[in-house]
Order: sequence, then C-alpha cells, then structure tokens
Amino acid sequence: MIALLTAVGWAAAAGPIGAVVEPVDVVEQYRLHAAEKGITGPAAELVCRAAAEAVQVCATVLTANGWRYATHADGEVVAPSTALEPSRSAGFERKQVPDIGHYWVRQQDDGREGLVMVTPEILTSLAPVPVVVAWPVPGIVVAWVPGNPSLDRVLSVGVAKMAEESNHPISTKVYRYANEEWSVWGEAKPSAAQ
Repeated sequence: MIALLTAVGWAAAAGPIGAVVEPVDVVEQYRLHAAEKGITGPAAELVCRAAAEAVQVCATVLTANGWRYATHADGEVVAPSTALEPSRSAGFERKQVPDIGHYWVRQQDDGREGLVMVTPEILTSLAPVPVVVAWPVPGIVVAWVPGNPSLDRVLSVGVAKMAEESNHPISTKVYRYANEEWSVWGEAKPSAAQ
C-alpha cells in the first residue's frame, strides 16, 4: 500500500491529497462537464498545472470511497505537490516479458498515480538508473529502463494499444525525468504489423 507522507503545499479539509496525470484539454473538458451539470464558479475549475508536453498533473481529494478531482472550491488545495514515500514501491509491481526483460506497472486508479510526476524520486525505488514512464490511460503508469530495443518496442506497442482502446486516453508519449524536469523521451506507436 502506498504511504502518503505530508502534503507539501496542499492541505484540504476534504481529505488527503493525491494527483493524477491528465491530457492537456482536461480543464476545458471538466468545465464543459460541470456546465452540463449546472456547476459554476470555483467548483467548475480543476486544480491542475502543466507537467510536461501533452499532459497536466491535477490534484485529487482522496476519500473513503475513492477519489475525486480537486477544484478551486477546495480552497486550501493550491497545487499538485504531494509526496509519496520514495523507499516503497509506490504501488508498482514488477512484470516480466519472457526472454526480453522486465518493467513495472502501477494499476491502482486510486487518485495517486500522478504523484510520480510530482515526486520523481519515487522512481529510484524501482531502479538505480533512470527509467522512462508512460501514463496511457487513467490509473495506469508503466515504467522501464530504456535501451533494450526489444523491450522498448514491446512496451511502446502496449502503451499505444492501451491508449487507442481507451475512451479516456491520457497520452502515448513516454517521459523521462532528467535535469530536474520531465521531457518527452519518445512516443509509443502501434506495431507496424497491425
């Protein structure tokens, strides 16, 4: 289980704070959804910030029944900046591609998968060398050590397929944290044989 430490810059009376990664249009999409439901003002505005090319990180309020997006109506929630305990696996499970290599996946849809982007030090609990990370669909984070062409290809195809088959794709981009910033390492593409 993920251990939530302290909220750095976040405090909300509604509950503990998490973060999710979303496509860049999520704020506008949420605004339109809120308008359809008759929600206006601060409650119609998500608390998000740009994270890397093609994605944002959005604050979430964690509840006993799951999670919800934080909005500007959650007055004390000012920015996604919560930390997970980096010495733990942060919910990642190690998986194996037979005869090729291993990778890690986090598939908990608990409103915390974006904390990896906020606190990239979490990734050092997976491998002592830099890894690349993909957020293809809500609730799923895929990470691996790049450089094995076969593993890079298999995971790229898998990430692209997840995003393609989703009704809420996040991104087919694969990101790397270096020099204190997230940047695009590559883009997942479906197999040419499809």
